[in-house]
Amino acid sequence: MKDEGLTTTSYAVLAQVAVRPWSTYELAQQRVRYFRYVWPRAESAIYREVKRLSALGLIRAKKEFTGKRARTIYSITAAGKKELREWLATPVSPFSMDCEAILRLFVAPLGTKEQILSTLAQTRVDAQDMLRFAGNVKQEFIEGINVTQEQVYLRAHAVDFFVSLLNMVDAWAERTSKEIESWDDLTASPEKNERGMEIMRQLPVEPPAQLAGEIAVPPKRQTRSRPRS
Repeated sequence: MKDEGLTTTSYAVLAQVAVRPWSTYELAQQRVRYFRYVWPRAESAIYREVKRLSALGLIRAKKEFTGKRARTIYSITAAGKKELREWLATPVSPFSMDCEAILRLFVAPLGTKEQILSTLAQTRVDAQDMLRFAGNVKQEFIEGINVTQEQVYLRAHAVDFFVSLLNMVDAWAERTSKEIESWDDLTASPEKNERGMEIMRQLPVEPPAQLAGEIAVPPKRQTRSRPRS
């Protein structure tokens, strides 16, 4: 099956239907609720992938009727489970994340102070909105009504990851905004760079004793090519 060109999106869909059967609409909704935070892809890509996996025999389509209304439900096949098991035996891809706010921070001096502060404010709003959603998901599990209730032993750790990450993003955006608000403008100055060095020295990560004049090199796994999405 390797020559069929399965992508990480393929495995994301297989992972969903391995939990329970879903309609294409439900798969798209689950992507919105959970998977888009760790694998952001267009909804149309999910629909295309469902059709492709069905044609490959990795998921099975079955029509169900509610009155006269029909819908197609997809479940994983034995071949699909085999493919997932083989994927789980491979090394995980290097950790990565998309954060446009950081890209905008790097080039902030090309814009205005108000623009970067607006970016940081929106980042906080987004983080807080997602935290409220996480609180709702938490309550679903507590009340025993979440559609994946039988997987709470796994899902709890995923929600823990999201909540920890979102709280970190919210706190970072808040303190970064406070720093930038204290500036007159976005140009470099001895005072700003000295404050930057103070923040750098206080970061909670242990540096090596010395770099011996060499530039830091990213871990090898972070420089390797990522699989197709």
